[in-house]
Amino acid sequence: MSRKLELVRESKLYRLLPGKRETSRLEASGVALVDDTTALVVFDNLNQVARIDLSLKRRPSNGLLPAPSLGLGFEDLTIDDRSGHVFCLIESLEDLDGHLRAFVAEYDSAGHFVRCTRLHTRFEKANKGFEGLEHVWRGKREHLYALHEGNQGKGGQVDVFVRTKDGGWEESHWIGLPRKAQFEDYAALTYRFGQIAVVSQESARLWVARVNEKARAVVPGSSAVYRFPSKSYGNVEGIAWLTRDTLVAVSDRKKSNQTNRCAEKDQSIHVFRIPAD
Repeated sequence: MSRKLELVRESKLYRLLPGKRETSRLEASGVALVDDTTALVVFDNLNQVARIDLSLKRRPSNGLLPAPSLGLGFEDLTIDDRSGHVFCLIESLEDLDGHLRAFVAEYDSAGHFVRCTRLHTRFEKANKGFEGLEHVWRGKREHLYALHEGNQGKGGQVDVFVRTKDGGWEESHWIGLPRKAQFEDYAALTYRFGQIAVVSQESARLWVARVNEKARAVVPGSSAVYRFPSKSYGNVEGIAWLTRDTLVAVSDRKKSNQTNRCAEKDQSIHVFRIPAD
């Protein structure tokens, strides 16, 4: 049986951001960490990025930053630990050739727009694009890890892209998710400390495993599945490693077909700890 994640602390996002009220729509869809004290959060209904102190108290440094983009809102974001560049994921848009593809808007460490580039994977439906994004250095090369449900009936997988000389991204390889991670849907991805984690909203579960980069595969026997502290956590849509056993998560707005208890934890930021063995 899956074990339960331990809640460390949490807060509604509107309580942390200046000018926001309980009626504000803050449909959080992704989170990434600037450092061990600060998180950036994106929303699928806003072209803005929130800066949040991880004490989850209202601080002068908290706020919303403009993020011009091709579409409305972002599905996830990730940060280059070396340059401080921020990459915001646009789940899918119709490309010039008529195919649906994801795009990545890139900003420098000061928040200035740099470029917007496509990821070449084609999607069959607009709402079935990439759900999570992670930036990783391998030696001297930059990679993007992008989570999606797979095409042509394949299960969940992570597509890996490598930076090209012109600043774009080309396909490198993909990592298949094992049967233990075959959830009803896929909402978020994080990869740090040699550990990968994937979240499912529909299944309300978190899958964690180690990755063998040389074999380009999940390490056999390393998988574990965890459930959230209660059934109120039905909208988790962003995840990021804080330490080897602690994660920061954000939750989207409650859907109309969900029970009222999901409103207790929606549009929030949470810190969870993985229970000790």
